[in-house]
Amino acid sequence: MKISFSCKHIASMWMFFLAALVHGQELDSLWELRVMDMNNRVKVEATIRFSNEPAQSCMGSDWKRIVVETKDDRAEDFFPLDSPLAYKLERGTLTLGRTHVCDGYLFLTGKQEGTIIRGDYNAVGWGNKKLGSFSLKKIELR
Repeated sequence: MKISFSCKHIASMWMFFLAALVHGQELDSLWELRVMDMNNRVKVEATIRFSNEPAQSCMGSDWKRIVVETKDDRAEDFFPLDSPLAYKLERGTLTLGRTHVCDGYLFLTGKQEGTIIRGDYNAVGWGNKKLGSFSLKKIELR
């Protein structure tokens, strides 16, 4: 029974940490976003911040707005930084992307690995197609 309690306790602490890391961001926290294609080539780089403002979405859930502070426009057609972006955090999984184009969603979905959040980049609508991967790293201001 002690092992079960310890695992639940550790899992609860991890969820709290991840929620605080992403959802409860100070508004001045900046994050480095990199989106890669299927060949692991960086196609998009940006500096973003998590807002507590509600975001427009065709999907249910509590979506909040992403603010793009800086961006590299090399492949705007690969991941649309000029479109409104939103995020949500559910059960320790961060989902970030385009939610206002109904059935034309572009999602970065991942979990924290150490100090970086990593995951997959997918087109979701009338199916699910993997387009690449992403990483998200908090920028430490000095």
